[in-house]
Amino acid sequence: MLILAYLLPWITGTIWLVWLESFSAQRQQVNLPRAVGYGFFLGYFICSAAIYCVYAIFGHLSATMVTGLLLALSALGLFLSWQKYRNGWLAIPVKAPVIKRQDKWLLLLLLALTTAHLAVAAYDAYNRPLLPWDAWTTWTYRAKIWFLNQDLSPFIGAEAWLNTSNPGIYTIPAHGYPLIVSLIQLWPVMLQGQWNDAVAVFPGLLAGIALILALYGQGRSLGWPALLAIAGVYLLVSIPLLNAHLALPGYADLWLGGFAGLGFVALLQWSQSQDRTQLLTGLLFLGLGAFIKREGSLWLMMGLLFAIMQVLSWKLLLAMAATAALAIFSGYSLLNLPWLGQIGYADGAFYLPRLGAITLQPQDVSFAVINNLFSNSSWNLLYFYLFASLLLVLVHGKQRARHSALSFILLLTTIIATVFFLSAEGEWVKDSTAFGRLLLQVLPALIFVLLLNWQAVFHQPAQPREVEKR
Repeated sequence: MLILAYLLPWITGTIWLVWLESFSAQRQQVNLPRAVGYGFFLGYFICSAAIYCVYAIFGHLSATMVTGLLLALSALGLFLSWQKYRNGWLAIPVKAPVIKRQDKWLLLLLLALTTAHLAVAAYDAYNRPLLPWDAWTTWTYRAKIWFLNQDLSPFIGAEAWLNTSNPGIYTIPAHGYPLIVSLIQLWPVMLQGQWNDAVAVFPGLLAGIALILALYGQGRSLGWPALLAIAGVYLLVSIPLLNAHLALPGYADLWLGGFAGLGFVALLQWSQSQDRTQLLTGLLFLGLGAFIKREGSLWLMMGLLFAIMQVLSWKLLLAMAATAALAIFSGYSLLNLPWLGQIGYADGAFYLPRLGAITLQPQDVSFAVINNLFSNSSWNLLYFYLFASLLLVLVHGKQRARHSALSFILLLTTIIATVFFLSAEGEWVKDSTAFGRLLLQVLPALIFVLLLNWQAVFHQPAQPREVEKR
């Protein structure tokens, strides 16, 4: 039953990703690694939404109903995909990529090292007790209460809880966190029929495998050589902070890395290929990320700005930035966005969607940021590589790659400066907690930018083998 629990949402999401990519302006074979990687996250989101909807309609948890719903959605996705591809067979490539003889042994070494990292992380994830703080105080704790009560018991603040006599209401400090990650952890134990911490959080390890597949697939979709794509995969899985989240799953940051991080990867891919399906995929995943953790709304806003920056000229963008600055100093900079909340600046505070007010309190955390990026062992040498690649692409890179990389890094730097340099949140940089976890949420995109720069400087991009114009 556990195999079914782990694979059924994955299969459902993969099928719908195949259908989504059928709307591409290019007739192509299925990019299987990309579809499977992105499909994992989409499928688990669908699964958690199904658990919630079944409970909302019938008033109780039902693994049978959720399983039936996932099977029905899979069948519908298969039918719609067949409808889209029936005029030309839906081709799934089974051939291994062409690899140069001199690259073969290095590629095999990278694959072996990647497998070793995942094997050790899998052993730890299944055998070590639940450890991460937010997991056993919020995400997994909430899932366990739901499983034991067989309902989605509400959680409220401590003060409100003290004033209620309802035994079915609970309290935790982070009672306002979104429900999705807890619902994801609830799913496998629902199907197993008994609570087990390791079983509940093990999908977090599978999320790491999905990240690897998605990153590899996106690189290959741009015609990158297999060795470069595999090098990116190894660089991702060798990051110590990511390894910690794989070996000790339970946090939501890894899941947000799947939605926001891969959403940005899709947008970066679109910025190079102009494939509007990837634009849609990127915005969809960034939108879903807003339901994973509150920071997801921040990444959605950044994704929208990134997309705008790819289609407008620098002159127009500078004019818009000047207008925004003028609005701030004129006092007309606070907007109310439907469903998201306020955005802008007013009365000494920044207002960001779903994050509320961030009071302007400048912090001198420059040394702490430099230490986190370049001295802290959580990242290996990632940021040395990244900034070196930015310098190279500025001098030798192609215009399109340079524009995309600089746009992404500029927006990310602006967000980090706003959150950590201009507010009390800067205190979290000094102990390397929230700052590192925030960057973990966009780690796949940071590595994709690095590889994009490398390809733009050192290689002529090959045409993707699976692409065939309509």
